[in-house]
Amino acid sequence: MDLHTNTIEDDLLLSLGPDQTPSINENSLADKISRIDFQRAESGGFRGLTEDNLREEILGERIVSKECSESDSESTEEDEEPDRIKELAIARQELLCQIDSAHQSAMFALDFISLALSKDAPTQAVSTISPELREFVGLGTLGFDKLNATRITDTKINENKQVVRGWQIQSLNRTVDSILAAATRLEKEIESETRYWEQVLDISNNGWAICCLPMEKQTLGVRVGISDASLAFKSRSLAALRRNHDGSIFLDQGISGSGPQVIRVRIETNGTKTGSTTTPLLVPGNAPVQALILQARNTLFAEELWQELQREARFLCSFGVSSTSSIVTFTLTPWKKALIDIVPLCAQSVSESHGKDDFFASGIHTALHLGLTWSHRLVRRRRAQPPQPVTSNPLPEPCSLMRPILTRLIHERTVSEVIAFISPLTTSLRSASISASYNSTRKKITLPVFLTKAEQILTSLSSQLEFFIKFTILPDTEISITIRTMAYRDIIPAFQVQLNPESPMILTCPTPGIFHSIQDFQEWILWCTSCAITQHLQGCLSRCTDGPKWQLSTYSNILKREASDFEKVIRFICINVAQVYNQKNDYPGVRLRIKWERKFGSIIVADDQMSIPETELIEGGVNSKSKKINDFYDWTAWYDKAAGGKSYVEQDTREKFGATTECSLFDIAKAIGKFSGQVKVDDHTNFT
Repeated sequence: MDLHTNTIEDDLLLSLGPDQTPSINENSLADKISRIDFQRAESGGFRGLTEDNLREEILGERIVSKECSESDSESTEEDEEPDRIKELAIARQELLCQIDSAHQSAMFALDFISLALSKDAPTQAVSTISPELREFVGLGTLGFDKLNATRITDTKINENKQVVRGWQIQSLNRTVDSILAAATRLEKEIESETRYWEQVLDISNNGWAICCLPMEKQTLGVRVGISDASLAFKSRSLAALRRNHDGSIFLDQGISGSGPQVIRVRIETNGTKTGSTTTPLLVPGNAPVQALILQARNTLFAEELWQELQREARFLCSFGVSSTSSIVTFTLTPWKKALIDIVPLCAQSVSESHGKDDFFASGIHTALHLGLTWSHRLVRRRRAQPPQPVTSNPLPEPCSLMRPILTRLIHERTVSEVIAFISPLTTSLRSASISASYNSTRKKITLPVFLTKAEQILTSLSSQLEFFIKFTILPDTEISITIRTMAYRDIIPAFQVQLNPESPMILTCPTPGIFHSIQDFQEWILWCTSCAITQHLQGCLSRCTDGPKWQLSTYSNILKREASDFEKVIRFICINVAQVYNQKNDYPGVRLRIKWERKFGSIIVADDQMSIPETELIEGGVNSKSKKINDFYDWTAWYDKAAGGKSYVEQDTREKFGATTECSLFDIAKAIGKFSGQVKVDDHTNFT
């Protein structure tokens, strides 16, 4: 025994640690590895543990335990023989004690029953009672009787059975009633659910997207917003489709702001309202759910449109656009402007007077909505493309909503100004018997064929605008004008001018290419026209007169001549084409003026004697009774926009500038030649 104890003490190694609370990782692999490392530190720990070592240790422990068990059995057999007799005696004594205790208990019970019966049946009790008890207590000293008689009778039992039967019947009736009520409630619930899902199916069939709410997976919702909208409005694009008690759908938009709203556009002319868009009525709460969904979608679209208009207005201040917290204003014409605001819907119709610019306001309203729709389409396209590299550029510009409208307004205004300039210019030249003409065409926008019809319409709103004018001054001089306006950058129209290759004006008045100012463009056209007429007049005078030839001076619109006869000479002829304005009617016009200068010897005659007699300027006139003299002659044409954009020549205006009758430029050249005494053509020779 001592040898075995010492062997165990030498071989057994235990790892002791503090008591810890149970943990799910108590028997984890890391814990077991740490214990093995501690117990087998002398043999290399866990890394030195192999399968062969474990088998040898197990086999050695089995041999040691077998030897110990054999030694224990031998010692037990030796000590077992002297103790066996003692154990049997002890067991016999315990059994006898238990038997005696049971006998005493039985005798006490028999004496108690016999003593109780001795009062009513003493003869029977004497045979069973013990003599000691009979002598000590005596017979008949203990008895028993009923204290209270039972109150349960047959009648009571029958009543109790009837009560039980009544309660059972009542419970059955109550169960039946609850089942019928549940069936009725279930039937109503089925009807409500059927009505609800029919409405949901109608909503889905009409094109509305149905989905589960992100935060309420058990609730259906409808997408009333646009998935390509900005982040602030994209988060509000879902509305819950909640069911009422009767099965109807209640559209829950959560925090919906200030209620249904709409964008309103008004037109003011000189401070007076002349046009406005129509505000739709508020959809009542008991209206079909699809009408409520459409109203919610329009409201969300109007709120996003208003926010984008406010952002864009900050970038368009230089184009006459101003904004406050409640209204956006931009200038259409010098006397007309558009007012844009967002207003709540009214339940009752408000009588509004119709103005002449209602269609204009509706057009702007539609263009703004189409512009925001196009920006959503562009966002979708950009999202489908590979992302651009990350740069440090500022935030992108807002959506182009008012910019396309301003571009078209500026383009049309520029085209109108050019037509109002070219038309009277052509009329004034034709009144001087110069075969001038012009024709204008608008470039048709060509769109990619792979786009849908809707995308083509939206693309045309922001595409480049071009207008072509072909202005013919003389048969050999033709100017091609291209007015080009882009919706991006500064929205400034560009005027591209080109002369025909055969024109002699290519060297005299070379085209600068592109003008960005309409004033510069008009000045160049007037200068080129003056120079072209002057050069053509030089050739005609050279063919019609003898003597010194007319030559161009340093200014291309002035002819000069060196004459040998100093008695009677006209030395200078100037052709000037300029813009004029009728202060009475505020009409734009163009004036063609020919000026000349005459000298007598070395003395310049006064202003009232510097020109040829008036009768020489009258067509076919031979009478020279009038002594009024002038040094210039004008052809003036006006542009009347109110009359449909027609140009006309006004007699009173010609008289105001010193002319008394209408004649051609050739008549003036012929009169100058006759006055010099050197003309050699007849009266039927045409200038052109």
